[in-house]
Amino acid sequence: MNRPFLLTLTLFVCAPLFADGLDPKLDRAVKAALPVCADLQVEYSELGLKLPERFVGTVVKMQSKQNSCQGQLAAVLSPTGGFYLGSPWPIESEEGKTVEEKLTNFTWRNLHENVTVEIDRTRNDDGLFPTALWQTTENGKMPLRGAIDPQGKFFFFGSFRRLAGDVRAERAKKFQPLLANLPVKGAADAAITIVEFSDFQCPSCKRSSGYADAILTKFGDKARYVRYDLPLGGHAWAFAAALAGRAIYRQKPDLFWEYKKQVYANQENLNAFTFWDWARGWAEDHDLDLAKYDADLQSADIKSTILNGAGEAFSNDVRATPTFMINGAIVDAGEEGKGLIAYLETLVTK
Repeated sequence: MNRPFLLTLTLFVCAPLFADGLDPKLDRAVKAALPVCADLQVEYSELGLKLPERFVGTVVKMQSKQNSCQGQLAAVLSPTGGFYLGSPWPIESEEGKTVEEKLTNFTWRNLHENVTVEIDRTRNDDGLFPTALWQTTENGKMPLRGAIDPQGKFFFFGSFRRLAGDVRAERAKKFQPLLANLPVKGAADAAITIVEFSDFQCPSCKRSSGYADAILTKFGDKARYVRYDLPLGGHAWAFAAALAGRAIYRQKPDLFWEYKKQVYANQENLNAFTFWDWARGWAEDHDLDLAKYDADLQSADIKSTILNGAGEAFSNDVRATPTFMINGAIVDAGEEGKGLIAYLETLVTK
């Protein structure tokens, strides 16, 4: 499993936060937001960070045999009923005269990433300032979104959702506009949408690349599958492969799926120096309009679409490739995709 750049802070554990027990609404929201793993165990402890005024939080400790369901996060409640699950970044003591400088320096010092910070100083429903970190990549700028408190003490990377709402439905709604032009298989009106966030250079993605076909065969018109490009920065030709895939899909949508198979079949033999020649040869062999193909490879709009999609994924709970999202729930695939099948069976029997 390949993980993008993410910051995991040490969350000091003390006594239980709520003297009268954990709020059941918070427990439900946390478990809905976390990945679905059959053996997931969740424990709560006090969060040893002094949050902004009237914000409260707790440590969420996850235990499982599956990597995607292990670790610690912070669950934070805003005064107005907002719910956040992630890792708040403490930036108050960082070097810099402005909040923008502090957040820029914090990101570089901890993540070794160059970002340009944009803060909208109009308070949102949680009393926070919406903030974008525009990460510099060789293919353009990628937006990483979150919010910062007006005092400039914490950056909350990710989204606040409504505690009383449906976390999974809110997550699915966030992604819905991004899915419209992505490669898709299955019935357009299917009740179940499976989104695979994947990277063409990722070995784990190669292993999981056939899960969708088995799922669609088993569940027929009840499900549809969407391939979502999430090229990771440390992979030298992953973005190029995503870009070529978009160019192919725009000309011959059905041919994209053969391209996907062939990229993974040749993954071990491809590198940053050979990929473009391989991809062009593949396009020639499959009778693509090469002038249109070349134009799409140079398209700033297509590059921006891939980068914006990746940024939105990172900003909305996608933490690794491959990641599977089913109707807004992030689901651990399990061995040979068995975890996905098991979860889908619970949906079709409802």
